[in-house]
Amino acid sequence: MVSRRGLLAGLGSAALVFGFDPVSRRWIAVAEAAPFDHIPSLDGSIVTDPASLAPYATDSGSMVHNTPIAVLIPGSVRDIQKMVKFCRHHCIKVAVRGQGHTTFGQSTAEGGLVIDMATINEIHSITASRVDIDAGATWKQLVTTAVPLGASCPVLTGYINLSIGGTLAVGGISPNNRRGAQVDHVHELWVVTGEGELERCSKHKKRDLFEGVLAGLGQCGIVVRAVMDMIPAPTSARTFLLNYVDNAMFFDDLRTLLDREEFDGLYMIGAPDGGGGWVRQINAIKYHNGAPPDPNVILRDLNLPPEAATIQDTTYLDQVLAVDVIIDFFKSIGLWHGVLHPWYDAFLPEDEVEDFVGDTLAGMTPEDVGPTGFLLLFPLLASQFTRPLFRVPRHSRYVYLFDILTAAPAPGPNPEFEAQMLARNRDLYDQAVLLGGTRYPIGSVEFNKQDWRRHYGSAWDDFKRAKRKYDPDTILGPGPGIF
Repeated sequence: MVSRRGLLAGLGSAALVFGFDPVSRRWIAVAEAAPFDHIPSLDGSIVTDPASLAPYATDSGSMVHNTPIAVLIPGSVRDIQKMVKFCRHHCIKVAVRGQGHTTFGQSTAEGGLVIDMATINEIHSITASRVDIDAGATWKQLVTTAVPLGASCPVLTGYINLSIGGTLAVGGISPNNRRGAQVDHVHELWVVTGEGELERCSKHKKRDLFEGVLAGLGQCGIVVRAVMDMIPAPTSARTFLLNYVDNAMFFDDLRTLLDREEFDGLYMIGAPDGGGGWVRQINAIKYHNGAPPDPNVILRDLNLPPEAATIQDTTYLDQVLAVDVIIDFFKSIGLWHGVLHPWYDAFLPEDEVEDFVGDTLAGMTPEDVGPTGFLLLFPLLASQFTRPLFRVPRHSRYVYLFDILTAAPAPGPNPEFEAQMLARNRDLYDQAVLLGGTRYPIGSVEFNKQDWRRHYGSAWDDFKRAKRKYDPDTILGPGPGIF
């Protein structure tokens, strides 16, 4: 974090600008003698040179390329307020970027301003039950600070080097099956609105803004600080891995384990089996403080015997960092940055998920995931989702997030592969909708405004009202194309 901040600060000083020319819609540098509107004085910096802008034109998907005209490296929340007001005055779109981990341009702004939140990263306080933290901090930063103090988060994504604000903008899904999403554990937010005003909001104060930004894809405001739940951290984890090639047997055992409610995390990883089929691997996690569970007890009466399980014993912290280690490895060997990641992510109702997953895998080949891709399936207790903009199937005890985390075989453009995967994603999305499914909007599905209206359903009118109230000039969050 420090090295990144230092680098960007250096770029800022090399690309110093004095103002913005509203006629040519470009930034004016020191040596120019054109008329311009002065940018406000900032604690941080603005970068405008092409080399600095290039990384902000795309995200982890490497498919959408929307080049901004500037990037703000804020030195304070005041900088964010000032630049949002400036952009509103000049009709400049504003996107917010945490770690850029979405895959279809959600954090981009063609011809606009991107705010890099990485420098707004202070942890203000941690107690046994609460954390007060800036939105640019990462969950990894929070966890590695909190666990030595005996605390952790009730809901953590598999990959945790993601910003607090970024996951709160989409939802934040966990292997834990019974605690909802990260947005369900927020008590209070500090938000910069589309008018540049700093507002504090909660369930009891400015609730329309609170609910408009949680899973709101950055449409109603920029989260800059959050107060959230914390829980005691266990010391250790035991993970049981069970491999299945038969779809029905896999779902039968998964439901058995779900119904018992004895595990702290339960999900599937899928990959090609090398023979034209797919391995469905149950990952069953049990946290403990020194007394690991007996496999003969906790894996009783399954289709596979307990001795079929591979057992992994780790510290709690190593377990929650396991996916980060894998992603860091992919990055180190050049198979992450610049690689196309046309991900498919959808929630499915309990009654439909078994057939949908089985039919989908039957029609897929190893190229549908690629050499570094894989499948995920998270069963999640629907009653724990409380935020109106977090859209999941209704009338189902459990909903299942099904992810096809596709990766191209090598970095660089691949138009044919991209078009094929985007067509696949749209087709699978349309099938899921007919079954009562919904989209988890981190992935890559081509959506128009009517699709978004259908996606938000009964929450649409309230969402639209909040957008008009808190972003009346529609400058925030252009990437998804919702409004």
